[in-house]
Amino acid sequence: MGKIFAFYGPSASGKSEIQRELTVFGYPKIITATTRPPRSHEEDGVHYLFMTTEQFEHALAEHSFIEWTSYNGNYYGTLKASIEEALRQDGKAHIVLDLAGVLALKQLYADTVAVYIGANISTITRRLKLRGGAADETESRIQKAEQHELSIEYTQHADVIVWNHDGVDFNDTMLRVRNIIAGNQTD
Repeated sequence: MGKIFAFYGPSASGKSEIQRELTVFGYPKIITATTRPPRSHEEDGVHYLFMTTEQFEHALAEHSFIEWTSYNGNYYGTLKASIEEALRQDGKAHIVLDLAGVLALKQLYADTVAVYIGANISTITRRLKLRGGAADETESRIQKAEQHELSIEYTQHADVIVWNHDGVDFNDTMLRVRNIIAGNQTD
């Protein structure tokens, strides 16, 4: 039976970059579903399972999701079938979720390891501003990190915490993450 490593943490902490690197190293990525339109570089079944609102709502009615949320007018969710397929494999798969998704996954599947990816607020602020985007959205994400996602109440659900802020070499971060996955080390 496989094991799932569920990454969560503030925006701009490096979760997506870590996920990309893990995929390069051959760890399977669990693809989540969304109703938002694909961005120019995104492919269905690679970045997300892109669904229409009607398809998503039908899957909701069929109880096909482990967890789901609505954000900025779009649905996002994790299909039970995607998780069960990953667990049937003998490997170690990874997924990026919010805390509610991680908790739902852990409640249903004991073979889930919650990995909090954090960064200090100055790093988060710098990375979010570098990304660009609407100033109010950037400020909202910074406030969410500062007030909630960097708190002990948020991080306490992690089986392991990895800090990925400025001053930490990303190669060292990836080595730590790969070591955690390889041996399920939680220190």
